[in-house]
Amino acid sequence: MTGPRTVSTSYARTLLGAVRAAGEDGGALLQGVVSEARLAESGGRIGADAMRLLWERAVELTGEGLMGLRMARAVRPGSFHVLGLLFLHAPTLGHALEYLLRYQRLVSEAGVLSTRQGDRGGIVIRYAEPPGGPGLLPQQVDAILGSIVVQAGWLRDRPFGPAGVTFRHEPQGDPAAYRALFGVTPRFGADADELTVAVGDLAAPLPSADAELCGMHRELADRLLDVLPGPGATSAFAVRWLSSRSAAAVRIDDLAVTLSTSVRSLQRRLRDEGTTWQQLVDTARREQLVGLLSGRCSLETAARRLGYHDASSLSRAARRWFGTTPGQWREGLLPGP
Repeated sequence: MTGPRTVSTSYARTLLGAVRAAGEDGGALLQGVVSEARLAESGGRIGADAMRLLWERAVELTGEGLMGLRMARAVRPGSFHVLGLLFLHAPTLGHALEYLLRYQRLVSEAGVLSTRQGDRGGIVIRYAEPPGGPGLLPQQVDAILGSIVVQAGWLRDRPFGPAGVTFRHEPQGDPAAYRALFGVTPRFGADADELTVAVGDLAAPLPSADAELCGMHRELADRLLDVLPGPGATSAFAVRWLSSRSAAAVRIDDLAVTLSTSVRSLQRRLRDEGTTWQQLVDTARREQLVGLLSGRCSLETAARRLGYHDASSLSRAARRWFGTTPGQWREGLLPGP
């Protein structure tokens, strides 16, 4: 059986530290989700859903929409376990980026990093949600892209600024805070979450480069990656199954029949893979709502098709998913008459 989509406890510990640095109670952050003792385990993992819940609580406890930027500044090589040590002894930032792409799952499977050649030169680093994942909060994206910039500056022992930054979400606070971290003002409401970096910056040698230590840490990273379970198969099938059906009519009993298993066994398999039936249905509803709103469907009709009691119930769910009401989200998506 393949395992759940997971996140390193070393990265989760950094979020705990950032919340405490903001003056909030770490116990309230972890309560009912994960124990601090488990977070302290070397090489430990927690589910991506649990990590998202920690992020939701972190934003709620601190009241900081810019919690992702705080997290980015708090990240150190130790936040990335062995990958951080590999960064530390990499020959260049280009090599560090290569290691990040190869070994990113050791840190987190909540999102996926990839690169491409930029239209105007440079290398574009993209962060995206994997299919069937729990969904990424804006603060999670801020933290990942922000930590790349912060760590690049830390590794080369002088500030690092990308040539450009784009986010799909809107600013979660004062845009000046983004400029202070990235060195440029990001373009918000874009099609993708991306950093563009200059080729010359990636080629410059790093002061802490050490070929012997880098080789040792690569061997360890390879061994850890080899034994890391892949994301769950049952939940991936469930995502595809839900995408072909109306969210208002789906039942876990029907999926269990499709998989020739009992409801109890199906629930256990989903739980082992770090998710639940309700979370999968919630994700399916969110994705179907995007399609309905893009087609100018009324809120009342959308609520009925997605299985909500009324438009008010749908609006509450949309606020949780998008951070805004369905009407406001659609106004930002569709052109005027």
